[in-house]
This record gives sequence, structure tokens and C-alpha cells, in this order.
Amino acid sequence: MLQGLPITALAKQTGVRSTTLRYWERLGLLPSAARTHTGYRLFGSDALRYVEFVQKSKEMGLSLREMKRVLELARKGQSPCPEVERLVEQKLEMLERQIRSLRELQRRLRCVCEDREKTPASKDRSKELCCLIAGLPEARLFRNNEGHAKNSLH
Repeated sequence: MLQGLPITALAKQTGVRSTTLRYWERLGLLPSAARTHTGYRLFGSDALRYVEFVQKSKEMGLSLREMKRVLELARKGQSPCPEVERLVEQKLEMLERQIRSLRELQRRLRCVCEDREKTPASKDRSKELCCLIAGLPEARLFRNNEGHAKNSLH
């Protein structure tokens, strides 16, 4: 009789749904499970380690394709660490760009709120485009003036 961990037990131990484990196995992120005579999956003892690897890789922002590449290197006997280092550096650069972009958006939105508080809402603008958006300076002008672009909402 085959010995191993049924997919339901692996799912319970790891907190990962069975459908996700099947998908990861299909992608090659988990070692192929043995099958019982009735077709049920039985994962080897190393499956827990692989699930943990995938979970930690997701926490680092790696895509499933990137995880697969790292695992392929390791399975070929090559150190995947240089590849992981390269991927992490790329993720960090991208994250820094996103943070800068979000900070810029935050500044623009604050300006909209501040300008709106100063603008009386007396005029009927029901047939106009939203003055809060239409009155915004273009992003490139906003960036050039460090958030001090002239913004007339009326």
C-alpha cells in the first residue's frame, strides 16, 4: 500500500485549499503526488516544505512563474539564490516606484480636497463634468511644481 499525505490532510495542515494544491502540482510547484488505486493523491513528506516555499515566495511578491523558475534551478542542482536576489531587487525597485506614484497621488488628492473646501458650491454644475477632476492640473505639471500647480475649480 502507498504511503503519503492525502491532499485533504495536506490542505488542512497548510491552510491551502485542495484546488490550489492541485493547481500548484499541475504547474510543477509541488512534487507530483503518487496516486492510490482509486486515483486519490498522496503527497510525499517533502510536499509540506514545498507548500511553505510557495507561501513564503508569495509573501515576497514572487509570481508563480518566478517560483517555478527558482524551483527548476534548484532541481537542476544549481543555486537559485542569485536568481532570487535578482528578482527581489526588481521587486524592490518596482515597489519603490509604486510608492512614489502613490505619494504623488496622495498629494494631488489632498490638493483637491483643500481646494474644494475653499470653493463655494453655489453654482449648479449638474450638467458639467466634475469640476474636481476637470480642474486638476495635468500630472506632469503637478510633478514639476511639487504639488503647487494652480488649480482652479470654478
